[in-house]
Amino acid sequence: MKKSYSHFTTDDLTDLGLTVVQDYLFKHVKSNAPSDWLLETLAFNQQIPMISEKARSELLITPILLEMRRKNPHTFTYFSGCPFNIDNQRGLKGFCDFIIAKPWNSAFIQSPVLAIVEAKHNQDLLDAIPQCSAEMYAAQLFNQDKKISLDVIYGAITNGYEWLFLTLNKHIIQVDIDRYMIKNLPELLGIWQLMIDDFCIKE
Repeated sequence: MKKSYSHFTTDDLTDLGLTVVQDYLFKHVKSNAPSDWLLETLAFNQQIPMISEKARSELLITPILLEMRRKNPHTFTYFSGCPFNIDNQRGLKGFCDFIIAKPWNSAFIQSPVLAIVEAKHNQDLLDAIPQCSAEMYAAQLFNQDKKISLDVIYGAITNGYEWLFLTLNKHIIQVDIDRYMIKNLPELLGIWQLMIDDFCIKE
């Protein structure tokens, strides 16, 4: 089997019993106005060279996640660049760029894991679907092992400027037909708020 998430292919997803389809995931999105802090931070950060995934993660993606934490206090936390080794034999191991979990004050990754964000630099976002899907499936297994079952695990693939969202429900991976841009922050933040409302506020 593959060595880690980053080596997954579409055939490997089939071997896991996953089916990948396309659909419109967010049909009714309310705009969520960015704070002055986020606007100033992104404007300043984009003056800095971003020649790596790490740079884009720190300068573009992290401010958006921090914005959502500020707007939703005591609701969720995230872990950056952490190992997430769930099933070595099936290749469900390696590092995730961002893991979002519900225990807002946890020092370690705890269930339920709610979403995965995969950062990319020059790669087409569609090419990263197998990797992100495998990480989402690992999150589903992690939750189930802790006796917590969520209807939906969310995923996002982004180069910092463009965002592609996914969902995992049972064994179906849905890939959003639409893409969302950092140039339209109210819409992008609206997607994030919708996800947070779904997996954090509803009990």
